Amino acid sequence: MTRRSVLAAVGTATASTLAGCNVVDDSVEPAPFHDGDWHSYGNSSQNTNRVAGGAPEATDFDILTSGGWPYTSPVVNDGVVYFAAERRVVALRPDGNEEWEQRLESEVSGAPAIDQSRNRLYVPTRVVRKGNSTDPEPALVTVLSLSDGELVDTIRVGDRATYGLTIADGDIYARSATKCVRLTPDGSERWQQPLDPLIYDEYNLGDSTATQIPPAVTAEGVYVPDRNNLVKLDRESGEERWRVPVDTAYAASAIDEGGVVQTGHRETVAIDHAGEVRWRRDLHSRAGAATAANGDIYVVVGDLHELDPRTGETTWQAHLPSEGTAAPVVTEEDVLVVSGDVRAFRRETDGFLGPDREHWQLSSVHAVEYASPVIAAGRMFVVGPAGLVALRTIENE
Repeated sequence: MTRRSVLAAVGTATASTLAGCNVVDDSVEPAPFHDGDWHSYGNSSQNTNRVAGGAPEATDFDILTSGGWPYTSPVVNDGVVYFAAERRVVALRPDGNEEWEQRLESEVSGAPAIDQSRNRLYVPTRVVRKGNSTDPEPALVTVLSLSDGELVDTIRVGDRATYGLTIADGDIYARSATKCVRLTPDGSERWQQPLDPLIYDEYNLGDSTATQIPPAVTAEGVYVPDRNNLVKLDRESGEERWRVPVDTAYAASAIDEGGVVQTGHRETVAIDHAGEVRWRRDLHSRAGAATAANGDIYVVVGDLHELDPRTGETTWQAHLPSEGTAAPVVTEEDVLVVSGDVRAFRRETDGFLGPDREHWQLSSVHAVEYASPVIAAGRMFVVGPAGLVALRTIENE
């Protein structure tokens, strides 16, 4: 009997005891659709890529705004969606009505993040120079007003490109190609730690797909990939606390119940907060992991795998038509994946390769494999070659 089956049996027995002679109803209503915000990659500073609620079946889609083959997921605050692509940031409602648009002098290079308390939108950007300049191209954080898109500040955080950033307790943690930096809310530097560029071009991926690598920040520390390692930095000083080899790590670290999970092109490794390896798996993933509230771990490895957090063993897997660098998103009932199209897989179906594992798929939409789905404001959002896409469900129609 699997761990999931044991938990299900215990839950059923408990429900039966509490209900007395009543029969347990198997037709449980699905969890409500998440109607809240999504302020950063992973929906938290811990990069967990999970959300309360469900993922109702998608029936169609609407293109909300163009993007020119974008690589970054949107963020959502108080019913407004903020989408960054190329040299443009746009704020709009889920129905497509635009609130504001801002043109940038630099190029978007990572997923944005929101600081609601300061009314700020932080956008990872980079300067792309033309000509034969030998000076390194700056990696930046462009700061905009959340309410009207006006430029507030531009902060340099290294060279080449800013892969991602995290907001935690008002401070900004940015991972560029050359360092990890912690900034105060006003943009002053608290500390910086030099890091090596992640390996993309060597695998014919290109830096354009390195758009989902914000540091994972907890009270324990700051976790960030450094080429062939996972590194833990002290949150207050930025000093390196430990370094664990992870072959070709170039996706965001994800916090789980036992510590941190780091995927890599050649392996996936789980490590506790003290730096001890919990397990290693020969799972080749270019995408960050998603971690569920009950401990389950989800990794896209050609197929979608659910992993046991204690052992790393695959408890079930489901086929995907293609693989990219986008982490899945886990809800209370389903796992949502972009893989050329959009698919939702049931978490609770029995069997390693259960035939009923797939809940639904929307094959009519083209969703790029480089930007994770987002569930917020009562909608599901994905990114396609044409721009930002909102999926329609029965609840929306």
